[in-house]
Amino acid sequence: MLNGPIEFDFTVEIERSASEVFPLVDLSDPRFSQVALGNTVKKLDEKSFELEIAEMEGHAFRFRVVEYAKDERHASKVTIEPAIGNLVEAVEDYQITPLGDDRCALTLVTKATFSDDLSVEEIVQEVAMMSMAVEEDLTKLKMHAEEGVEAVKAYNEEQEAAFGIELDLEGFDIDWDDIEPEQ
Repeated sequence: MLNGPIEFDFTVEIERSASEVFPLVDLSDPRFSQVALGNTVKKLDEKSFELEIAEMEGHAFRFRVVEYAKDERHASKVTIEPAIGNLVEAVEDYQITPLGDDRCALTLVTKATFSDDLSVEEIVQEVAMMSMAVEEDLTKLKMHAEEGVEAVKAYNEEQEAAFGIELDLEGFDIDWDDIEPEQ
């Protein structure tokens, strides 16, 4: 039913220069945001990296850099093994536009390819989850750049506490026919 990737495009203004923001999205930089959060990045070859996120034990996020322009653009093709949900692969393209000496706009364009045998309801669910994930990524990057990694850690703890539970979304499925709207 799906014909090609679905594109998600979000932009946030950050009160930091492009040269201060770029390391946060550059997998090869020791200041990469995920490393600062305590996760591990392994360099596999000149353009390939593997990210291990502590909260997602057992999953490997594999990145292949497809475009790189220091302080301007970092794009990677991403696969997750084993796969999570119906996501087959994604291309994450971070684009930084200077807005002066001390601020910039960070745009994240994500082109996500999902399993091609999804129902309309499953497509809607995947689009909603990916939209939230892309927007959340930019929110955290802005926070990291402007307030530091400790602010992101505190935000993550607040989000976890707000839910009060940890969810294992592996194999998560919604039966849309069983959901009744509230009157």
